[in-house]
Amino acid sequence: MNILLSIVIPFHNEQESLGDLIPPLMDVAYRLDRYFEVILVDDVSTDGSVEVVKKFQTQFPEIRLIQLPSRGGQTGCFEEAFRQARGEHIIRMDADLQDDPRDLPKFLDEIEQGAELIMGLREARKHSRILRMASIVYDLIVIALFNSPLHANSGSYVAFKAEWVKNIPFRKNDHRYLAMIAIHRGAKNVKEVIVRHRERQYGHSKYNTLKKLILGVPEVFLFLARLEYGVYDLQRTETSREGFGNENR
Repeated sequence: MNILLSIVIPFHNEQESLGDLIPPLMDVAYRLDRYFEVILVDDVSTDGSVEVVKKFQTQFPEIRLIQLPSRGGQTGCFEEAFRQARGEHIIRMDADLQDDPRDLPKFLDEIEQGAELIMGLREARKHSRILRMASIVYDLIVIALFNSPLHANSGSYVAFKAEWVKNIPFRKNDHRYLAMIAIHRGAKNVKEVIVRHRERQYGHSKYNTLKKLILGVPEVFLFLARLEYGVYDLQRTETSREGFGNENR
């Protein structure tokens, strides 16, 4: 069976949110009338999150559960999920209910028209003022130093043609730069869709806003330096993978 879509959702201690997210997500996904898989990646949760996912697996065979052996953050979750994803396209979204499954058809419409990267632009963003300001600073730096066609270059709700995000040599927090990596690797047909952004219903954000604000700017410059140096080049990573395979034959 050819799987068109891989929907990837990392989580850490999101027991209540997952219980509310999975049923409407699966309802929308079934109505897409396309082959799909939902990959839920557990970043070493200590609550009942894994049990919630396993309960829904008995009802929805399209759900796959990946459990990381140690904390990997969102970057570690996406690295493993992208490695295992079988879809021609990958849609990433958050588990905290702020990304709305009802917006999935918008991404699929663009995919069917040949889009290779689709950024979800958050309407009426519900994040704190400081976090919104940090995102503005980030985008200004990207506009100045990276020729991106996007109005926003980071987001939790994004779709990619799978080939652009496979075998990325991830560094810490590189999940924030997936759109730029995809463009750098060759994604040409880039689109944007307006998506809902909802209030978090349970728990609290895993982000340390002050830490992100202080460390975010130098982190962006380090990433752009790696990009310029060719760390994420598609040809380079493919060659490294082939070399690794030859060494182990």
